Amino acid sequence: MDHNLKVDLIKVPAHGDDIYNIQADSLAKNAHLSLQPTFSPLALYHAPYLLTFNFLPIDMNIRHFLRSIADAHALLSFCSMARFTALGSPSLFDWAGIHFCLSQIKGFASHKNGHPEFWIFHWLCPQCNSAPEDLNHLWTCPYILPDLNPCLTHRSEVIKFRDSCLFAFLSLKSLDVAFQTGFSALDCWNYETPSTSCLWLTRGLLPVHLTAFLKQYFPLSVIYKTISPLLNDFQVELYGEIWLCRNVLFHAWKESQGISAASKLRGPSLNSSPINSSPQFLRIPGFLGYPLL
Repeated sequence: MDHNLKVDLIKVPAHGDDIYNIQADSLAKNAHLSLQPTFSPLALYHAPYLLTFNFLPIDMNIRHFLRSIADAHALLSFCSMARFTALGSPSLFDWAGIHFCLSQIKGFASHKNGHPEFWIFHWLCPQCNSAPEDLNHLWTCPYILPDLNPCLTHRSEVIKFRDSCLFAFLSLKSLDVAFQTGFSALDCWNYETPSTSCLWLTRGLLPVHLTAFLKQYFPLSVIYKTISPLLNDFQVELYGEIWLCRNVLFHAWKESQGISAASKLRGPSLNSSPINSSPQFLRIPGFLGYPLL
């Protein structure tokens, strides 16, 4: 304040070759290796200052604050990915809740847009041969096998997830019948069609109308902490009951069609016939008569 100094604090990635970060690191190392004083230098310094961000004072630990800013930038980049913006306006989703749920998953990492493995969804589903095999089709494919019915499995897991959430919130405090009726009537639980918001929720995208309803009864922190483990359990069940079943045979189907990592990098061939071919069958122990995925 005495010298009317203005200091801008900029968070940069570690080892990002930022010249000022390298200089600060070098000075810190030199100071650490030099002869240390017998008393703390901090006792001689008194530098009154006021930290601000967007002209607002910062009244918290600066390291925690900068980390929260970095997390906010990462979340903005995440929710701006093409796979999400194609679904609709960002206001349709509770991104704070989505971020919280993802942060509870150890080792979570988002994939980059344009990853060649997403090109597989340009082809028709080898089971029903009637629709592109995108993520939503995994839960709605009409092709029925004796031990694998994705639609019924998805419906039963949505019901289990809904009932688990309802039980968890009712155990937090006493609520009237109106809460139970209103919660169960939310569009995100419409597994019959299924609704668009139900498919969003299946992918781990919290619809804003779900948390908006719950906010009438609970603070957001309680809502997120309650839903997060239940949502994770829901997706783990879908992964084991639907995704793995299709994935095991999908690799066999790729081999039968001569699809390699190199061919996926080149994209679908115009001369290839798997798109319009009927599902082929292969006898595999434990999967007799199942179509190749």
